[in-house]
Amino acid sequence: MVAACALLAGCAGGGDGGSSGSKPACTPPATLTVTFATNIQPIFDRSCALSGCHDASRVSGLDLSLGKSYAGIVGKRALTRPDRLLIKPKAPDESYVIQKVEGTPGISGQLMPLGCPGPAQAGAQCLSSDDMAALRTWVTECATK
Repeated sequence: MVAACALLAGCAGGGDGGSSGSKPACTPPATLTVTFATNIQPIFDRSCALSGCHDASRVSGLDLSLGKSYAGIVGKRALTRPDRLLIKPKAPDESYVIQKVEGTPGISGQLMPLGCPGPAQAGAQCLSSDDMAALRTWVTECATK
């Protein structure tokens, strides 16, 4: 089901936070297996962009709701870990959003969504292995919109 999943990212500038360093721009494959609108935003909608979490209320400072999520995470620095990009195109292991949902050592705060694994909080759904694969594939494929 990886082909039915995806992550986000704007590849210009190599996903380095907008700096114009010497890194080449990320070049997505000719045929994407995951798209932001079809695969990634739905994951955010059911697991992240919920009232009091990562919605327009921005309780957390990060809005993952429809129309806001892509611009807010691709190439942007994490508020709690400014040394890390939320989504670094072509680099899923260096993308803080993936680190937060996988529970990578060194994250700030808790594994996301809150309560996972186990009963998620605030009506969220824990990410499935297919969701995780989609996020990784989307980032690997340059996190395009």
